[in-house]
Amino acid sequence: MFERSLPATPIVKIPGHYGDIMSKRETSLTLPDGFTGFERILLTANGNLQRLLSAFFNKPVKVEILDNNKVALRSDEDASVMARYHREVNLLCESKVVCNAKSQVLVSDKEIYDLVANKGVGIGQIFRYLDRLPSFDLHGLGRTENTFWREYSLRIPGVDCRLLEVFPSTLSEDGWLDKAPDNISWDVELSADDKIAWVTPDNGKEPQP
Repeated sequence: MFERSLPATPIVKIPGHYGDIMSKRETSLTLPDGFTGFERILLTANGNLQRLLSAFFNKPVKVEILDNNKVALRSDEDASVMARYHREVNLLCESKVVCNAKSQVLVSDKEIYDLVANKGVGIGQIFRYLDRLPSFDLHGLGRTENTFWREYSLRIPGVDCRLLEVFPSTLSEDGWLDKAPDNISWDVELSADDKIAWVTPDNGKEPQP
């Protein structure tokens, strides 16, 4: 598991089930001030972000895979981890980036590793292929000059994903699809001890949650 300067423990914990649809009659989830209702919906989406964006724009939203590779294990990796993957995708609406997502995926289950390594199941399709709804921990969220973002984890036994999703701050403005695209992708840097840090395109510094 990689470490960040942002809080290591979740600031918001969401049950690994459709709580407000299939469980109790009342649900509540409070985020910090400074986000619109639409932004709060995106920041708490659990596995249905693509569908929500498609519904908002009333247009298809497609996944563009930019990086999906197995990488070397760290020297201090937990002994249970069998493989580490780096993944980056864009969600596109009419060829315009509505979300950039970077992730690390740690696999520590032999059957799941066999699915990915030998049976052709994509690292981004594991949860759907296994028909397992993962737990969802929201670790951080915030804004930069041009973006709003969230960092969260998805987990089932044997698979641990840590993701950063970045959205244009102007996403919900009228006519956004017709405007010039924003630079929202964050660079990834490795420190001397092989830990990952996200770097914003705005000023080269990590944001504050």
